[in-house]
Amino acid sequence: MDDHIAPGELPALYRAVLDTVARLERVGEREIAFDIRRRALKTYSTHWDHRGRRDLIRINRDAQRRLATSPRAAMALSTSPEAY
Repeated sequence: MDDHIAPGELPALYRAVLDTVARLERVGEREIAFDIRRRALKTYSTHWDHRGRRDLIRINRDAQRRLATSPRAAMALSTSPEAY
């Protein structure tokens, strides 16, 4: 299997995770955001291959799911659509 990853692909995936983390922090889900950020940083700093790509995608999907199911996010969205 070729472990070649397109230049910029992992930084873009990592940035997507950090964007989701920022959204979690804005709605008050700081503990979840911290955990997601920690997992993403560990992956980004150690796996620059297909495994790292796959893991960052999985981490971001988990972060987005947790944002979508967060009661705090739902409350923030109901009071101010810009909070999300």
